[in-house]
Order: sequence, then structure tokens, then C-alpha cells
Amino acid sequence: MADEVTHLIFGNLAILIPVIPIIASFIVLFLGKYYDKKSHGNLFALVATGGSLILTILVSGEIILRLLFEHAHIEEKIAFTWFHVGNVHIEFGVLLDPLSAVVSLLVALIAFLVVVYSRSYMSHEGSPRYYAEISMFAAAMLMLCFSPNFVQLFIGWEIMGVCSYLLIGYFYDKETVPEGQPHPASASKKAFLTTKVGDIFLFAGIILVYLTTVAASERFPGSVYKPSFDFIEIRHMIEAGVIPGIFDPGLFVFIALLIFGGAVGKSAQFPLHVWLPDAMAGPTTVSCLIHSATMVKAGIFLVARSYFVFEFADSDAMLIVALIGGITAIMSGTIALVQTDIKGILAFSTISQLGYMTIGLGVGGMGVAIFHVINHGLFKALLFLSAGSVIHGAGTQDIREMGGLRDKMPQTSIVMLIGSLSLAGIGNGFFSKDAIILHALDHASHEPLIYLVWLSSVITAFLTAFYIFRLWFLVFPGESRKPEHHAHESDSWMTRPLWTLAIVSLVLTGIYLLGNIPVLNIKLIPELNIEHHITEWLMGAAPHIDNGLVFITQLSSIIIALLGIGLAYLVYYPRKGATVSFPEDGTFKFEISEKDSIISVQQTSRSLIRGIKLTFFGRGIQRILEKGYYIDDLYLGLVHIIYEYYCEAMNWIEKNVFDNAVKFAGRIGYELCGISKWWDDTVIDGVVRLTARTSVALCGLAKATDERVIDNGIIRGSAKGVMKTGGYLRRIQTGIVENYALYTLMGALTIIIIGLLIAGVFPL
Repeated sequence: MADEVTHLIFGNLAILIPVIPIIASFIVLFLGKYYDKKSHGNLFALVATGGSLILTILVSGEIILRLLFEHAHIEEKIAFTWFHVGNVHIEFGVLLDPLSAVVSLLVALIAFLVVVYSRSYMSHEGSPRYYAEISMFAAAMLMLCFSPNFVQLFIGWEIMGVCSYLLIGYFYDKETVPEGQPHPASASKKAFLTTKVGDIFLFAGIILVYLTTVAASERFPGSVYKPSFDFIEIRHMIEAGVIPGIFDPGLFVFIALLIFGGAVGKSAQFPLHVWLPDAMAGPTTVSCLIHSATMVKAGIFLVARSYFVFEFADSDAMLIVALIGGITAIMSGTIALVQTDIKGILAFSTISQLGYMTIGLGVGGMGVAIFHVINHGLFKALLFLSAGSVIHGAGTQDIREMGGLRDKMPQTSIVMLIGSLSLAGIGNGFFSKDAIILHALDHASHEPLIYLVWLSSVITAFLTAFYIFRLWFLVFPGESRKPEHHAHESDSWMTRPLWTLAIVSLVLTGIYLLGNIPVLNIKLIPELNIEHHITEWLMGAAPHIDNGLVFITQLSSIIIALLGIGLAYLVYYPRKGATVSFPEDGTFKFEISEKDSIISVQQTSRSLIRGIKLTFFGRGIQRILEKGYYIDDLYLGLVHIIYEYYCEAMNWIEKNVFDNAVKFAGRIGYELCGISKWWDDTVIDGVVRLTARTSVALCGLAKATDERVIDNGIIRGSAKGVMKTGGYLRRIQTGIVENYALYTLMGALTIIIIGLLIAGVFPL
């Protein structure tokens, strides 16, 4: 493989792939009720998802073709700076590599087909809000696929969480729901809150990864390594030994498990799987999108995208991932055996298949896990849309009320048979599921506990074939158990997407066979060995597995699938003229007048199964499976206990802490009021009274001063003095000139004498 990175011709178009449906979602929301009124804005969503699909084919198709024929190394990032604060540098853009190419193709294709299908399926219950949320849902997953860093991935991750909440609860205003089914409003809240538990773990893991890059940049100042959320930069820091030189792999075990915690929530792995079955409360189209292309695949994609963290971590992290996958696969597979809701069976099937993908990730087979993501996405979309067609035509979701639909819905019966075969491990699903089982068996030689995981995957393969054909045999062959339903085939808007998915599944099966014929291990056209190529593209090289092990695994997988289908045929296939009933004891009965050798074998098998189910042990197992191993009840019980203890604790705190605190505060307030009153009466009022008395005294003094000194003393005294002086001076004014001359002479002599005295002429 060449080391030189190839520049993509259509790479710059990739940024438009998620942008177009985002813009369309707002257009539909605000203009959908004015334009394309009849289809509630479906046309806008159709054009947007169709345009996004065309761009994805151009971009991802170019990547895949260059990988196939040029053996190029493709890892191109097209991004611009979103914000840069201090050492925090966040980019927004696209990362074009094999992982984003193969997953985005699946997402864009199924999103487009779901919108096409919805034009008829949601013709009576659709709304602009529905198509706006569907468009945003697809855009969020596409954004996540092309994200070049953890921050943008987390944004797409959370937008999907909001969209899933809105779409699962689309029928939030339903007044009643069928018995045993959750209300859409409750189901949406359950999905949102359960996945948020995983989101908290993921957020913490992202922060810790970033902090390791911060520590590495501080350890090597001036180097090219900077604090980063970028996938490529973090991977290079690990591969260059910068981060391993600072941190022990044990820390990355913790970080890896935090990231995996996010995947456990989103991809419905044990013990956070409980939200996915209830998510069936939304429209079937939403269920299809969640199960096949968006929500639940996001967790698997997350682990694959950050696989460098898991590879650097100690093997304990990978072991835990594999064990969780094994538990999830077999647990959900057994629960699916007793489901009677057609969507419920497919829901637990999805959880089980996600367990397979998680096993692949845990045993070092990230490539085969993504390979199964693609195959499962196609046949599970086919199965869900087929189930929607069945519900639309038959008017019920209960498989016990169906039967005889093969004649009334021939197209749906054929395409659902193709999807059922793929899920059972006969069609395209065989190649990826078998590859995961093979990798688990090969990895078990290094880790003995993986043998349990391998055993779980083998048993689950048998259960899968059994329960999916239990569904098909009870729905399509035989006679209708509810003739009043008047079932009918769906219109072309619904059947065309079904045939598209069925043909794609069949074509892929043919391609896989040409690339490598199972058991015989004959590669007619090695270039079409897709499993090998995907593993090589995603992991650098495909692991070498002994041919004998490959032969045994593939042969046993085919035999196991045929045994599961065969047992389902013996137990549930209603031969012509058979009357099928389901008593209240949880069993089933087949009554037929004409018998042959096959019917005799079937009756023996049914009697055996029915007898086992009627035993105490059988009824107990049936009850446990119907209750989903009581995990929901356990959670509700824990919440109830916590709630009760919380209420009791809050009541005790209220009585013994808050009430006493209030009483104590009241007493302190009362005492403070007393002190305040004394202070007011004694000090404040005393000061006021003293001030008043002082003021009165000062006023009296001022009055006495005014009357006695100013008025009587100064003013009246001055007046009297002036009058007396005037009286004396009046006596001087005699009018006799001689007297005036005498006064003048006396004054002159006085002035002369004073002057001489001052001059010192006459000594004193």
C-alpha cells in the first residue's frame, strides 16, 4: 500500500453531504405546510436526501474505487478553524477515509429510501415536523461519519439523541396504546435518559483524551504536538510514542471504557439496552432508520473511529468489550424467541446483532465489525420496512393475528424472505457474521474467556435463524387468523424501496461469492473479496487465520443456520388447511384434518415444544424471557427504592435539619428582636430624648441671649447710649459763635500738647 496520500477529486463536495439535509430540515419545518401540502413537505426531504446520496456516491465511491484499483492510502481532512482560544483549537470539516466512506454510503442510501417509503406510509399521519426531524436525523449521522475530531462527533452524537427523542415520541398525543406496548411519550423519555447515561461516560472520556494531549504538549514544548481533539493528531501522538512515553496503558483502559460507555448507551448494549425495544413506539420508518443506519450504529462507529485508543489500552479493555457483546447477543436472541410484536422481534434482533458487532470490536476485528454494520444495515432496513408494509396492509403488529399474507402481499413476502435469509446467515449476512465468529474463535487462543464469547455467538446464530423464521412462518404462509383485517399489498412508493434493498442484498451476496466461496475457500475474483479489503483498508492488514479453522467455522455456520430454519419450520410452519391458535397459556396449537409424514413430524415437534412450555420450568423460562430477564423491573425497582429512600431521607432532613434550622433561626430572630427593642427603647429613644432636651435647653438659652443680651443689652443699650450722647451733644450745640471758637481753641491746644508729648519735647 502506497504511503503517499491521494488527493480526491470530489473531496471538497463532502462538506455539503450533511449540510444539505440540515438546510432542508428548516425549509420543511417552516415551508412544508405551504408547499407540497398533500405529502407534508416530503418533496423537500426527498430532494435533500437524494442530493446527499448523490454526493455521497461521488465522494465515497471515489474513495472506494481508488482503494480497490489504485491501492492508495486515503486520509484527507478538509476543515476550517471553528474557534481558537488559548491552546484550544477546534476545527469543523470532514475527514475522508475508508471508514467514513463505507458507513456514509449506508446512511445516505437508507435515509433516502426511508423518505421515499414515508411518502406513502406516512401519508395520513405525516407532518412537516416529521420530515424535518428525519432530515436532521440523517444529517446528524452523516456529520458524525465525516467528523475529523471528537468535538464535531459529539455534536452529531447529541443532535441524533434529540432527534431520536422527538421521532420516537412522534405520536406523543396518543390517548390509548395497545396492551403491552409503551406510550410513545414515555418511550421517548426512556430512550433519551438511558442514552444520556452513556453520553456522560463519552463526554468524560473525550475530556481525558484531550488532557493527555495537553500533558504531552507540555512535556515536549516547541514540538509539533499540540493539545488536540483531532483523531489523526491524537493517533499520531500515540503511534510516535509521545503519549505512551508519559502515560501508563492502564489509564487508557479507563479512557477506552469511558468511550465504550457511550457506545453501550447509543448502541443498546447490556445493561443499557432497555430503551431500544420501547423505541418501537415511534413510526416504523423511524425504527428502520434508528436500527439500520443511524442511532445504534453510531456507537459501533465511535469505537471504530477511536480504535487507536483501544489498541493502545491494555487487553482488558478489549476483553470487556467482547464480553459485553457476547452477553448482549445471546440475551437479546433468547428474548426475541417469545416476542409476538413483529417490530419487537426485529428490535431484539437488532440488539443481538449489535452484540455481534461489539464482539468483533472486542476480538480485534474492527474491520469485520464494520463489515457487519454494512450488511446488517441493509437487511435490517429491508426487514423493518417489510414489517411496516405488513402492519400497513394487515392492520396489526401482533404476529398471532396474521397468517396467510403470502397470497395477499406477495411482494412483501418475497422481500421479507430475502431479508430473513440474510439475517439467518444464508444471504449477505452470512459473510460478516461468520467472519466475526471466526475472529472470536481465533482470538480465543490468546484469551480463554473469549471461548465463552465464541460460544455465545454460535448459539445466537442458531437462535437468530429460528426466531426470524418463526416470524416469517407465522405471518405469511397458512390461513389468515383475522379475516376481517382485509390485508392488501402496499403501493409502489413502499414496495420500490423494499425491492431496492432486496436487490442490493442479493447483488452483494453474489459479489461476496465471487470474491470468496465459503467452505471451499475459492476466490474466483480476488478483487471482489470485500471482507478482506475492508479489513485491510480499516486496519492496515487482514489477519492470517488457519484455513482449517475457516473451513470448520463456515461449514458449521451454514449447518447451524439451516438447523435453526429447519426447527422453525417443524414447529411453526402451517401447512395448507391448518388452523393455528394461541391459547392464553402462552402456547400454540395447530389443527389439521389431513396428515402426511411431514405433518406427523411437525406435530411431534410441536407437542414436544408445547409440553416443555407447559411445565413449571418451561412457564418460568417463558415468563423470564417475556419480562426481558426482569432488567426493566430491576431498574424500576431500584428507582423506586432510591425514590423511597430519597423521600424518607428528604423527610428526615426536612424535619430534623430544615425545621430545626428554621426554629433556631426563629429563636435567634426573637432574641434579636428583644435586643433590638431594648436598644430602641433605651439607647435610640434615650438619645432622641436627650437630643430633644438639649435642643430645648439650647433654644431657651438662645431665647434668653436674644432677649437679654441682644435685644435688651446691645440693641436697646446702644439706642439708649446714642440717645444720651445725643442729649449731651445737643447741649454743646448752643448756636453762640464765641462758644464754638472756645471749643476750637481748646481742641487745637489739646492736639498741640499731644504732639509735643509724642515728640518728646516735654519729658513725662
